[in-house]
Amino acid sequence: IDFQAHDVRANIGKVVRLDISLGVKDSHVASTRGASAPMVETSNTQLGVVMDDISVTHLPLKSRDAFELLQLQPGVQSTLGADLFFGSDQPGVVSVNGGRARSNNYNVNGGPSGDQFVNAPSIQPSADSIADFRVISHNYDADLGRNSGSVLNVITKSGSDALHGSAYEYFRNTALNAKGYFDPGKPDFKQNEFGGTLGGPIRHGKTFFFTSYEGRRLRDGITSDSVSVPTLQERAGDFSSGQPFTGVLQDATVATALNNRPGCAAAVNALGGAPVAAGTAYSGIFPGNIIPPECFDQTAADLMTQFVPLSNFGGQAYRAVPDAKVRQDQITSRLDHNVTSQQQLSFYYYGTDIFDGEPFARFQAVGANLPGFGGRTRERFQQLNLSHNWMINAKTTNESRFVYYRGGQGQFLSPTHTGLVQDSCATVPADQCFSDSGSPRLGITPGYGPNYEGVPFISLAGGFSIGNNANGSFAQTGNVYHGFDSLSKIIGKHSIKFGADLRNQRFHQTYFFNINGNFQFSGGGPNDVGFADLVPNYLLGVPDTYSQGAANGVDVRTTQLGLFAQDAWKLKNNLTVYYGLRWELNTPQADAGKKIQAFRPGQATAIYRCELSSSDPLLATFGSSDCSPTGPAASVFPLGLVLPGDPGVPKGLTKDYLRSFAPRLGLAWSPNWSEGWLAKLSGGPGKSSVRMGWGMFYDSNEELMLASFAAQPPFGGSTFISNVFLNTPFLAQNGTVTPNPFNGFANPAAGSTVDFALFRPILLFGNFPETLRSQYAEQYHVTIQRELSRDMLLQFGYVGSQGHRLLASLDQNYGNAQTCLDLNQIPGMSCGPFGEDGAYSIPANAIPAGVKLHLPYGSVPSVTGPNPNPITLVGLRRYSSPLCEPTTGQGCPPDGVPVFSSLFAMAPVANSSYNSFQAQVSKRFSHGLQLLASYTWSKSMDGASSFENSVNPIDPSRSRSLSLFDARHRFVLSQYWRVPDWKVSNWTAHLIDGWAVSGITTLQSGFPIRITSSSDLELMGSLDFEAPGEPNQVAPFHRLDPRKSGGYYFDPASFTDGPLGQIGNSPRAVCCGPGIVNFDFAIHKTIPVKESTSLELRTEFFNLFNHTQFLTPIGNITGGPTFGQVQRARDPRLVQLALRLTF
Repeated sequence: IDFQAHDVRANIGKVVRLDISLGVKDSHVASTRGASAPMVETSNTQLGVVMDDISVTHLPLKSRDAFELLQLQPGVQSTLGADLFFGSDQPGVVSVNGGRARSNNYNVNGGPSGDQFVNAPSIQPSADSIADFRVISHNYDADLGRNSGSVLNVITKSGSDALHGSAYEYFRNTALNAKGYFDPGKPDFKQNEFGGTLGGPIRHGKTFFFTSYEGRRLRDGITSDSVSVPTLQERAGDFSSGQPFTGVLQDATVATALNNRPGCAAAVNALGGAPVAAGTAYSGIFPGNIIPPECFDQTAADLMTQFVPLSNFGGQAYRAVPDAKVRQDQITSRLDHNVTSQQQLSFYYYGTDIFDGEPFARFQAVGANLPGFGGRTRERFQQLNLSHNWMINAKTTNESRFVYYRGGQGQFLSPTHTGLVQDSCATVPADQCFSDSGSPRLGITPGYGPNYEGVPFISLAGGFSIGNNANGSFAQTGNVYHGFDSLSKIIGKHSIKFGADLRNQRFHQTYFFNINGNFQFSGGGPNDVGFADLVPNYLLGVPDTYSQGAANGVDVRTTQLGLFAQDAWKLKNNLTVYYGLRWELNTPQADAGKKIQAFRPGQATAIYRCELSSSDPLLATFGSSDCSPTGPAASVFPLGLVLPGDPGVPKGLTKDYLRSFAPRLGLAWSPNWSEGWLAKLSGGPGKSSVRMGWGMFYDSNEELMLASFAAQPPFGGSTFISNVFLNTPFLAQNGTVTPNPFNGFANPAAGSTVDFALFRPILLFGNFPETLRSQYAEQYHVTIQRELSRDMLLQFGYVGSQGHRLLASLDQNYGNAQTCLDLNQIPGMSCGPFGEDGAYSIPANAIPAGVKLHLPYGSVPSVTGPNPNPITLVGLRRYSSPLCEPTTGQGCPPDGVPVFSSLFAMAPVANSSYNSFQAQVSKRFSHGLQLLASYTWSKSMDGASSFENSVNPIDPSRSRSLSLFDARHRFVLSQYWRVPDWKVSNWTAHLIDGWAVSGITTLQSGFPIRITSSSDLELMGSLDFEAPGEPNQVAPFHRLDPRKSGGYYFDPASFTDGPLGQIGNSPRAVCCGPGIVNFDFAIHKTIPVKESTSLELRTEFFNLFNHTQFLTPIGNITGGPTFGQVQRARDPRLVQLALRLTF
């Protein structure tokens, strides 16, 4: 409700104190922006900033997305690098006061607007349709909850008794932009953003409408990283320009494979090479570093010819600038109806369709760095919002709302170069392309058909990567049904509010995870050629690891309920005490089809009976198909793998947590000194305030977590194999054959039989503990406000938070490094990186006297040599083979394939802390000027910045370091100045009047650099969402100027791989990467057309001075020469022209 009081504007979420008498006016009389309302908060303990329509429509926003405005206030930080599923500076994806990026509660007109998958803003009304919005960034009241970060509420415009609207076009073109630092040429860029709004009465004084449309067409050149590609000589097998090969061909299976390649043995002999045999140095087999093409893996050679271009950027560097193409259409409609003078109904609809054609993978961490394997996404987001506001009497109001949200995403509509995996090759026969005509199951057999299959993902550490995104497709549809009701009542000095907030969420996703396979060449394997780069390994077809996943769907159901009560008690005219309590229930995410699983050591599933299939080669070995826990083939039974419906396993895998009580406390005091030095300091009564608050805030889980549980045994599989062949990845270089469980969708009915042996080694990416308590944060602050003038306010103070029980990825079945090191002390035995899932047979008396072999499982912890009996190890993890007794060999899988590999849990083992000094000067619009200046001096520490971050599985506390979104200093200034008119009456007024300027200045220190290693020298084999290893830091971290150091931001020699079997001493993240120095600026010219109509011309400059702003350098030491380099920068200067008609 607006009031007749002149020059008062009541913004959402803000309590306005007026020491005047007010009379109620028509509820749709437009309020007038003015300066008489006090700026000092004297009764509210929440922290936040309201952005009105001047900020939304007049500040230069590069994406034309109002969510950019979130970063204008103190304590708000982009999450560059913190989350694998977010890009750099995506509008709205922010850390607020130390919270994670997915811990924010996004709302439009009070209804949910964040997608369920990763809780990113998806309902994003066009800037011209927004009236104002506010981020309540800290210590929000008890009527708000669900997340532990911030609460954002966007309020859209409504109609009035006068017809009003706008039409606009924003235009960008390649010719207007500057060339970026890494761009080989000026990228193609063309964007048209156009639309309009219209609002007015349907029935004067009673019913009003407001509608908007916005379209966006974008073609944008995206510059790739600098990729090291092979030279012409290397493509022919000539590596003579480098140091001699240092590796040794160790496995006879590899020697046999090379000798079986037509002409290989003869070509080696013709060059004077030694016979291809196990135990021979590669420098002897290939003298002079010349590998004959006859010895190439023909699939590898074919793919290189098809998809790996030659250098175009000097040396072996290649850069490309392929186009991204975006098409988006958005409509909104709002109806407001005054039922009576005391009751209002509002209806709002939002709908948007988006096609996003990206030249590179959406999740770049597992996507090709060469163009040709981009992501294609179709999305549709909708919200229906019905609200009812009722002023029951002068002291009692009721607010109710029902919202329906729907988000649909058909991601990666088809893989690049579609067809079966065996169609990837151009010159190699299909039965020999990722296949073996004699043993097809040794090759890649997804079984999903040409709409989903395609080129496997292949990556060379420090070099090129090709193939379809390993994360695959996430076709999904989410529905949210949201109901809210609250009653507010004033009783004496108490302002009481209580109510309920209920959400029912349904989310369907079919997850095609890594179905085409993922090959990694990282070096250091038993048959590593031993060259400066990994191209020789690639051409010989000996990758270090291979992983593959499956496809299946989940139908997630969850309910979120919040009950709240709060009271603002005005003890005195200048003292308000706030207290409230919220109780939240977040039911565990459950799959309606019960196609999820968990790991409970020692428990056997009763849902499915294990029986070997007729084609399983183990059938002949055991002489029986019974692989139940008591059957003859029990050694391959996955003891510990359970499903919903098993004893003690609820439908959501974990129990409901019923103790999520969230108290809120606050105090607001406004000094009323009227004379003396205290009055001068405080400004007098009502001119300053001291506010403090504390509260607990619980967090819900995004649906991405449960996606990690999809397509796991018996509904699919995840295979991770070390040291394989490129063409036949289920055949290891040492001759071990790993079962290939992949052949289309697997949906066995409950009670049926399943051959669990085919899924070995079982790799679980998702697991919840039996009891999972909710993540939560404590927030606290002490802030002071001081009015500097009638229109200007200073606020400063301490703001802090702590996060507790935060989820992180924890490997519950990591490799036993000591066992691996012990094996290397036994003559004839060898163990190294990625050997955690290998088999090791130690003959009797093979262990030297006095040498102790620590056992990862079994009845005894170790055996000291000489050993009287043979020892059998099938896997080096605690649960590798649950029934295996190493000292007798009983219960050990006879084919050398362990039952379990890594078992990753979303475990509440991380915490966080955030401490900051924050200051802000705000001037509301008056005398033609509005500005907001924000400064934050902060430090954020955590054990994991998102749940994808892997923590040290032995001691998670060792993973605590700077948060990946930490930035020590951040200053942001935004301003809009309407230049005073000259007030001349002749024609020159059209030229010299109507000018305005606006801008956003951002100065920020750099983000931490994530330092990792994917070489598995720690011998734990815990590769999940990210490389888990940590190298040793051997020298202080010193920043370099990439312009003068060959692209290096720090000296890579400051870090080195640690000794085998040890975790490095490097922190998870080191401080700090390149900072931000950015100036966005706009010039506005308004031309009056007639009394209520005007035309605006606008020119906007983003990165006005074309200052190169590097992004965070590469921090994976396994990346070879790219380690320590910066390969990307923020956008160069971009120019946008706009034409707006307002009436």
